[in-house]
Amino acid sequence: MKIILPCAGKGTRLGLPYPKEVHLIARQTALIDLTFLRLQNYVDEISEVIVIISPEKASLIEYLQKWQDDFYIKFIYFNENNFEWAGSVLSAEKEFGEKNVVFLPDTFLVGLPAYPIIPTMSAALDDNAASFGCLACTDPNVLQFLGALMVENERVTCFCDKPALVDPKKFNAFWTTFGFRGEIGRELLQLMTRSIQREPVDINATLGEIAAFPVQEYKDLGVWPNILEFNKKMEASGIVFPEF
Repeated sequence: MKIILPCAGKGTRLGLPYPKEVHLIARQTALIDLTFLRLQNYVDEISEVIVIISPEKASLIEYLQKWQDDFYIKFIYFNENNFEWAGSVLSAEKEFGEKNVVFLPDTFLVGLPAYPIIPTMSAALDDNAASFGCLACTDPNVLQFLGALMVENERVTCFCDKPALVDPKKFNAFWTTFGFRGEIGRELLQLMTRSIQREPVDINATLGEIAAFPVQEYKDLGVWPNILEFNKKMEASGIVFPEF
């Protein structure tokens, strides 16, 4: 399994003078460390972590040396011919493996005990072209800013990135992470790119049945209100991140 972290975005929502992924949310713990901490229990199952960066984010290469003893990390530069986060992942096409899992590096994600993310994703990709970890939601005010899904019987039947008009009967969840088999990576990401560009797409018509499984918690830490809320929650719960 390969893990893909798209880190080429400009992070304009935070307005930081440095890559948002290295913003400290605790002592010696940056946003991107949250993902690596979640992966630490599955080091033996992960062959490679691919980090997509832009030239102005080269400082990430130095920062992630802290994880080089645990993971084999490869850096790929964003292909300027591609578009948005889906294009960032597609920039690593030549590196796709048999199984690939995408995590957004500015998020906090927790799997359910019954559905640990890495093992669940790996099992799903044994029998499916793609799989989404998702959180149930029918609030139009939330879904219009996220990757909306309709999930029925652990299957994705509809996908739309940030739908302008949210029909509660059409969407009941949003994706938090996704995985795909290497041979369909380009098709999936091209469909996702078209959806980002407001084109209607039908991923099932192209890829067939796509699996889905629930996650316990997801928080977008790419905006200040959510970072402040997250910090307060961690303090209240007494959680202390490890020192490196």
